[in-house]
Amino acid sequence: MKYIYFAGRNSKEILRDPLTLILAGALPVMFIVLFSLISRNAPIEVFQPVNIVPGLTVFGFTFITMSLGLLIAKDISSSFLTRLFISPLKPRDFILGYFIPVLPMAAIIAVSCLVTGLFVGIPLSVKLVYTFLSFIPFVLFSGFFGIFLGIVCRETQVMAIGNIYIIASTLLGGAWMDLNVLGETLKKITDFLPFSHAIEASRIVLSGRPDNLWIHLGIVCLYALVFFVLAVFFFRRKMRSDNK
Repeated sequence: MKYIYFAGRNSKEILRDPLTLILAGALPVMFIVLFSLISRNAPIEVFQPVNIVPGLTVFGFTFITMSLGLLIAKDISSSFLTRLFISPLKPRDFILGYFIPVLPMAAIIAVSCLVTGLFVGIPLSVKLVYTFLSFIPFVLFSGFFGIFLGIVCRETQVMAIGNIYIIASTLLGGAWMDLNVLGETLKKITDFLPFSHAIEASRIVLSGRPDNLWIHLGIVCLYALVFFVLAVFFFRRKMRSDNK
């Protein structure tokens, strides 16, 4: 339970930079309202509430990656993390200590988007709860990927990669566009990445379509596991190099 105190410190650090939190919570909600209004005049399927709400919720989660990556990169550049390596904390404690503070952030994003969905036409049902749960694998991936970036990149690199990541997740995930218009080559790339699978999984749950949900969730879980392993590996390597 030693990571709890470390998580408390990281929560305060994240709250000191509220801009990312505001963007993560406000932008998806604004876009949901905007695209829902457009869908009333232009019956585009991807703009329908049952499709746009899951897509923009996943978009909101990508800010978790940026927030975590910057926090860890700053801790490394200031040597704060290096000093902590002499503590009894283990790599898993560091990862949990960084990851736990973003869980409330993820919950706020998910709840605010789903509640907004109720106002734009999604019926109130138990599907909303299941949809909330379907976001968990992508939240795990976003967190572990952010930790990985923070360890292996400097602050400026995290900013650059993070911005590319946020834009790519929306374009290659199909948050507000039909991926079939990208062409066969780009469609294969989107099928390889976790973004479209995370969005499609939550769309299946929210709409109640009889599609295969577990393939999409399985792919996202696999990405989360890979970056968890990478985060642990690079944390161990960082600790060994700094303790020499």
